[in-house]
Amino acid sequence: MEPASAPTPEAEIARLREAVVHLERRLEAARALAASGAALHAEVVRRQRESEELARVARLVNETLDLTTVGERIADCVLGLLGVRGSALRLLQPDGALNAIALGGRAKEYAANHDVVPAGAGLIGRAAVEGRPMWTPDIRSDTRFELNPEISERNAAVGIIAGLAVPLRVAGKVIGVLSVGGPTPRAFTEAEVALLQSFADQAAVAINNAQTQAALAKQAERLKILHEIDRGLIAEQAPVAIAEAALRPLRDLLGVPRAIVNLFDLEAGEVEWLAAVGRRRIYSGPGLRYPLRLAGDLEALRRGEPQVIDVDALPPSAEAEALLASGVHEYMVVPMIVGGELIGSVSFGGDRGQQFPPEQVSIAQEVATQLAIAIAQARLHERVKRQAAELEVRVQERTRELSAATAEAGRANQAKSEFLSRMSHELRTPLNAILGFAQLLEMDAASAEQRESVEQILRGGRHLLGLINEVLDISRIEAGRLQLSLEPVPLRETVRQAIELVRPSAAESRVSVRSDAVDEQLHVLADRQRLQQVLLNLLSNGIKYNRPSGIVTVSSEAVAPNRLSVRVTDTGEGIAADKLARLFTPFDRLGAEASVVEGTGLGLALSKSLVEAMGGTIRVQSQPGAGSTFSVELSVVAAPSEGLVVPSVVVEPHAEDQQRAPRKILYIEDNLSNLALVEGILARRPGTTVLSAMQGRVGVDLARDHRPDLILLDRHLPDISGDEVFRLLRDDPRTRNIPVIVLSADALPSRMRLLLDAGVRAYLTKPLDVRSLLAAVDESLRTGVSGMPESTPP
Repeated sequence: MEPASAPTPEAEIARLREAVVHLERRLEAARALAASGAALHAEVVRRQRESEELARVARLVNETLDLTTVGERIADCVLGLLGVRGSALRLLQPDGALNAIALGGRAKEYAANHDVVPAGAGLIGRAAVEGRPMWTPDIRSDTRFELNPEISERNAAVGIIAGLAVPLRVAGKVIGVLSVGGPTPRAFTEAEVALLQSFADQAAVAINNAQTQAALAKQAERLKILHEIDRGLIAEQAPVAIAEAALRPLRDLLGVPRAIVNLFDLEAGEVEWLAAVGRRRIYSGPGLRYPLRLAGDLEALRRGEPQVIDVDALPPSAEAEALLASGVHEYMVVPMIVGGELIGSVSFGGDRGQQFPPEQVSIAQEVATQLAIAIAQARLHERVKRQAAELEVRVQERTRELSAATAEAGRANQAKSEFLSRMSHELRTPLNAILGFAQLLEMDAASAEQRESVEQILRGGRHLLGLINEVLDISRIEAGRLQLSLEPVPLRETVRQAIELVRPSAAESRVSVRSDAVDEQLHVLADRQRLQQVLLNLLSNGIKYNRPSGIVTVSSEAVAPNRLSVRVTDTGEGIAADKLARLFTPFDRLGAEASVVEGTGLGLALSKSLVEAMGGTIRVQSQPGAGSTFSVELSVVAAPSEGLVVPSVVVEPHAEDQQRAPRKILYIEDNLSNLALVEGILARRPGTTVLSAMQGRVGVDLARDHRPDLILLDRHLPDISGDEVFRLLRDDPRTRNIPVIVLSADALPSRMRLLLDAGVRAYLTKPLDVRSLLAAVDESLRTGVSGMPESTPP
């Protein structure tokens, strides 16, 4: 075998050259691979940074932060996202302008100038108007955007040449613009634009959440102020205490350096500070006053129009100088009006160039309205307390006077009683002798002439004895010392006995006395002896003042449920109409004293007093020439064996009600006289506590807090209607089952029916019937919740 030949130099060189080329290719591939890895690493780092920034913004959505903090974090986050030098976050205003709420990087130098972009101006304004991203590599030479000199100078000052602006959108609505900028010309890629828009979308949600939280916090603070005012009213605080409680939180809510509650003295032409709060202290009135002209146009205030006062433009005066010295340059005056009357104002502001946005004015107006009602009610309450104190003093004085007068009357009455007692004794003693010896003389009289003389003595003595008895009876009735024993009295038997007693005198006068049929079971509520005394008096008069062969008739007739009229009718000469009014006057015999008919003039007066003391009435009807009818009306009751049933003279509470625990009744009514009337009526129900409210909302709060057993409700209230109060009570589980009685002057049947169908327990119209009101209250308290219908108010 032949040995292999050695490679030629040329072949070795060619091989080496191939190896070098191969190595160069491998080196180039290695270099390319290394470069690709670095780019990939840079891309990974960049995307990681973008994700982190987007995550930071996303976390803001779930955090409870104020709007300023959210805006600052967004402005700072976006700087590293696109490698820019400045950023700005602006929110759209009602006038279309864009106000910066946060600036990042070199853009923070705008802050001193209150950076505002006019509507539609420049790159940022166009992004807001068109609702899409806008960018420029060089704002200086881009003809699409015309900038005013101020904005151009501001951009140049902070070195913003290239710019990108994207809209902040929430639910498709533009609420602002997020913008970034750099100091050198540059183009923004589609990826960069999309990235910033994605960032802006996340930021818009976070901003919207912060705005919502701020609005809720402001609303909560507003409601807290109104609640403090209502609480002061419920607690019956003085006007200054109510104003102080609301003033400091109101100033903080409005974001102003000073706030004042003023009262107007229109007669004096002055404004009085009730309370004022500044940056560091609170002032309580009264005492500090200044001219009413510093409150602005008075007529405009009466119309409810707020006034803005520029202190620098006021005519020179000591008051204006004092305001300027205290740092007050501009302030707004919001009127406090209640019941159409301008009573004062809430004023706020202070700094030069002070702005008064609509939301701020609206809050101040709402607080002023509530304060006006509370202060007016507090002043009314103070006036009532003063009047009550004055009335209490007058009552005490009057009570002392009445006590003295009562004591004097008691002494006089005692003296009269003693006098009558002595007179009765002193008169009866000689009468006893006169009548006794006269009877002896009558027995021993021998001649007709002597008997006639003795009869005259006896007649006169008996007449005088009857007069003494009647005077004593009337005196006892007037003094309230007449003893009566009311019981079921059989009418038929009492009438029969009275007729039997007058028959001798009737026969002597040739007058017939008769009685219509009376049911044997018929009983009336009376004192048996006194009822017979009345009947004897009427029968005697019917006989004495009758004509010869005349008739006296006793009859009875039912005139109402459980009421009976006993009538005594005669056929005498009757009584003239002009004398009827004097018929029951003591000692007035209507001219009969000139006749031969004997009498004292006390019989009818005594009969009237006795009948009324027995719970009855007495009336007369007379026709001259035809006769007269006297009617005695009494209560009909069951016979004793059937049990006595006495009709109630006044409305009394049910027996069950007297055994129950004390009850609370809430009366919602703005009229003081109506409140006093109902409180006086309910005072007849022992153990009842009456709560009162002069406003509908206050009444609803009292009902929720105190859970009364019954609510009395007026329909016309100063703040909300009674219908609305009823709806609020029914919608609240705490008050849904409390019975409600409406007391209203509105008597339209349709409105009454609506409320009755809605579930009110009763609807009573004014003027109130006391019996009906007490009956409705008793029934509602007795039935309670069980009687409540399930219904929905209209």
